[in-house]
Amino acid sequence: MKKYSVAVAMVALSMSVFAQKANLKATDNALYEPMDLAEARKNIEPAMTHPETANQAKTFNLAGKTYVLSYKEIAGGSNRADIKNYLLKATDAYLKAWDLDQQPNEKGKVKPAYAKEIKNKLNQLQEYLIGEGGNCYLAKDYKGAFALYTKYMEIPNSPVMAGEPKDTTYNEVYYLAVNSAMLDEDLKKKEAITMMEDFKNVDHKEAPSMYDWLYKAYIENGDTVKAVNTAKEGITKYPSNQYLLANLINLYISSNKVDEALKYLDEAIAKNPKEVQYHIVKGNSLLKAKEYDKAISAFNSVIAIDANNFEAYSGIGAVYMMKGQDLYTEAGKIPVKQKAKYDAAVKTAKAEFEKAVEPLEKAHSIDPKNFNNLQMLRSAYMQLNQGTKADAIQKEMNNLK
Repeated sequence: MKKYSVAVAMVALSMSVFAQKANLKATDNALYEPMDLAEARKNIEPAMTHPETANQAKTFNLAGKTYVLSYKEIAGGSNRADIKNYLLKATDAYLKAWDLDQQPNEKGKVKPAYAKEIKNKLNQLQEYLIGEGGNCYLAKDYKGAFALYTKYMEIPNSPVMAGEPKDTTYNEVYYLAVNSAMLDEDLKKKEAITMMEDFKNVDHKEAPSMYDWLYKAYIENGDTVKAVNTAKEGITKYPSNQYLLANLINLYISSNKVDEALKYLDEAIAKNPKEVQYHIVKGNSLLKAKEYDKAISAFNSVIAIDANNFEAYSGIGAVYMMKGQDLYTEAGKIPVKQKAKYDAAVKTAKAEFEKAVEPLEKAHSIDPKNFNNLQMLRSAYMQLNQGTKADAIQKEMNNLK
């Protein structure tokens, strides 16, 4: 009975092996005219997992062919899911075929049978992956775009392309993959951050912006420690990055760490005293803290470096406007019966508004289309009862809307 059972098992095993070899032949036949790709897929997929054929380069080379031809059959159509899946499966199949094709034979020698064919097909697949990744991106299928772009990136990093330098296309696709991940609600929480941490060190024109994106991502994830460290690293690498500097200082200030913010700015200025953005952000920080005299000093430091700096003149004007508004608010608290005291307080406030006019006008001459500066200048004229000038500024503002 046992001998019979063993015999049956051996026959079954033999038939299974024969079936998988038949599947390979059937797949190959189905790839020629008249082509039957559904039949080819039905035959090749079990062969890819069966122990007797799953370790053969031929199996996965045929699988790659099957999936590429399946993609070509529906390319340009609306079935985006299958288009994406066929390309992903084709790439994986050819990469697996390469690995198996490079294994030594029973004599310990490596004699690849499909190397040239596999490499050619993977070069073609790079183009398809980029193109369909772009189609997914335009369709706002950012997960699909990310999958296709990152699959493209596997090819230049694979042993197939060993020793070949990556061209500029690689970094462009890398950037598109990061961008796709950032636009997807799920991917941006982890995958996007991982990629940006690497891409910030890549030789690409958008690499500096990774610090901005990373800072924002860490803030959204509630990781202020990494946000602060990212900002500091980015500012050190790109001192003129006002976005990072301003956000880092604002983070300190919103956490009631004004002294820490100013300390950081002073350290940065000591290392790079000619970097105007440091002085501008310091001036704005002191303005928010109502340290008016110190703010003016910081903005004057900017003018000493850049005599025509718009932000410095507009900042000084803002200091006087806020100081005047504070004094005017305090004047409003004086009892009506104390008219003389009230009039004196209003006069003091107007004196600050008068001081604001000159730097605001200078800023206006540098950038006549800056809306915020126009608003402040109009407000200063109104406070000084200079209606004609205020009306002229209002017209300029209207023309900008």
